[in-house]
Amino acid sequence: MKLTELFKKVQIPFKSNDIAQDVDVADIVYDSRMVKKGDLYIAVPGFKVHGDSFINEAIQSGAVAVISENQQPQLSVPAFQVDNARALTGALGRALWNVDLESIYTIGVTGTNGKTTTVLLFSALMDQLHTVLNSWMFGTVEFKIGDKRFEATHTTPEALDIFRFVGKENKQPKSISMEVSSHSLALHRVSGLKYNLAVWTNLTQDHLDFHGSMEEYYRAKKLLFTDYLKNDGVCVINIDDKWGRRLSEELGNKKCITFGTSDDASVKINDCTSDWNGCEIELICGGVLKKYKSSLKGQFNVYNVAAMAAGAEALSVDCQVVQRALDSISTVPGRMDAVDIDAPFLVIVDYAHTPDALENVLKTSRRLAKNRLLTVFGCGGDRDKTKRPLMARAVIDNCDEAIVTSDNPRSEKPQSIINDIVNAIPLDFPHVVIENRREAIACALRNAREGDCIVIAGKGHEEYQEVKGVKHHFSDKETVKELYTEMEKK
Repeated sequence: MKLTELFKKVQIPFKSNDIAQDVDVADIVYDSRMVKKGDLYIAVPGFKVHGDSFINEAIQSGAVAVISENQQPQLSVPAFQVDNARALTGALGRALWNVDLESIYTIGVTGTNGKTTTVLLFSALMDQLHTVLNSWMFGTVEFKIGDKRFEATHTTPEALDIFRFVGKENKQPKSISMEVSSHSLALHRVSGLKYNLAVWTNLTQDHLDFHGSMEEYYRAKKLLFTDYLKNDGVCVINIDDKWGRRLSEELGNKKCITFGTSDDASVKINDCTSDWNGCEIELICGGVLKKYKSSLKGQFNVYNVAAMAAGAEALSVDCQVVQRALDSISTVPGRMDAVDIDAPFLVIVDYAHTPDALENVLKTSRRLAKNRLLTVFGCGGDRDKTKRPLMARAVIDNCDEAIVTSDNPRSEKPQSIINDIVNAIPLDFPHVVIENRREAIACALRNAREGDCIVIAGKGHEEYQEVKGVKHHFSDKETVKELYTEMEKK
């Protein structure tokens, strides 16, 4: 597409360096390392470095034009100064790849906990309505593009990347279900996208290292419902969550379907049960009682199922279709994920890395444990430090013994993170500190007794451990299986 045509489609105000703009644009790139001949390079400000620092490198790699938030009069290619470079990437990508977003039913799920499971449930529902090939999904665990599956690079990919996927497939999907993180909203990474259905799961403490306060965290997530909803879009909100209740009251004339145990919920959770076999839920929707079953375990999954069922109400989907979607999801990788070993005790791997998520997982696991409940956990480095003592409190209140270990320390010293956790654990609470995560898991397995339940929390589906900026292969489930096999041989 000609650069002049692309800018005409997007209609953005800019200042240019007056170099002839009649060039062909093959792709749009914001990472200079990915630039190829014919690309338009967008110099996006980063946390550590600015994209402007790599403009010359991008041109040398073949960039035919540059967009920056600063004037670039000295360049040999067309250069455009705009107010917010990142906010433009999605709109430009949508125009370049000719994506008809109005014909794609888009579902965005936000919240602190439950996003991944809820998106998988909505994706399963869309599979029933549009077939697997026409139902796409983007989430923490994986990206699903038709029958192709890819390891997820971010919880929420850049809108530009999503539009590129659509363009390169040469066939638009019927639906896209995706997690929408607070970071992606605050940083305009989903700019250019609009959603038919915006779903709120809950809001609990996380990411305060980035947002600074719960209020700012809330405001970031609220953008999904105020700035990114299509004109006829519907909001699906958990009003048992106090922030969700507030959101529903602040949305004015937007169409909302609320869910929860509250009497004023549009979709009321009338009754529910949850055990190791899964959960059963009774919902009252418009005065009609509807019953669903799911193999997903834990009381928290009742809310995830209710969120999907509430969304199905917005689509007027038949109960049998909803149940078929639920039947197609037996488990979610790294979420209440029982490790398949022939042991007299149970081992569960879970992604829980917030105080609320950890408390929910431990309360569910407590009911599964015939004897003791042991927890192996740590906290991620370079993230909200204030939640570390809260994670410790969740463990103290809900389990019998703990092994404090390393999670993803990233650039922090593992022992410093561990100290923040241990300082909140009373001396008389049974716990040990083993920094090496493999050795910590081995310790839990060696000390487990018949009827015990071990919860290994924090990493879930992840198959790496990030130390000093380097990702090393590490899987909690894989490690449990290897260690238990070694124990059986002895």
